[in-house]
Amino acid sequence: MIIIGLASCRDYNELKNKELKSTFIINSSLTFKEYFYEGTDNSFHYFSSRWTIGNDKYFKIPVNKLRVSDKFKFERNNTKLRIDVFENGKTEFAENEYCKLYLLNDN
Repeated sequence: MIIIGLASCRDYNELKNKELKSTFIINSSLTFKEYFYEGTDNSFHYFSSRWTIGNDKYFKIPVNKLRVSDKFKFERNNTKLRIDVFENGKTEFAENEYCKLYLLNDN
C-alpha cells in the first residue's frame, strides 16, 4: 500500500496552451530515451519523458487539449505505453492541433 502511494506522488506539471506546441518534439539529444503515456483520469492525460542523464519529466495535458484514441486510453497508474512522434507505419495513438503521436511497438 505504501509503495502504491509513493508511485502516485509524482509531481505532474500541467501544460498550458502555449506549452503544448513544444511538448512532443523530435528530440535529438543523446540523453533522451523515450516518451510514455501513463493513463487518463477525468481531467488529464498523464505522460513522462525519460532521460539517461538528468531527471525524468512528468506532465499532464487536459483531456480537451489532446484526443487519445479510445482503444488505447486506460485509467491512470494501470500500465504504460511507449509513444513516438514518428509515424513510420506505426498506429496513431493521439493528436492535437500541433502533433500526432504514435504507438511504439517493442518488436
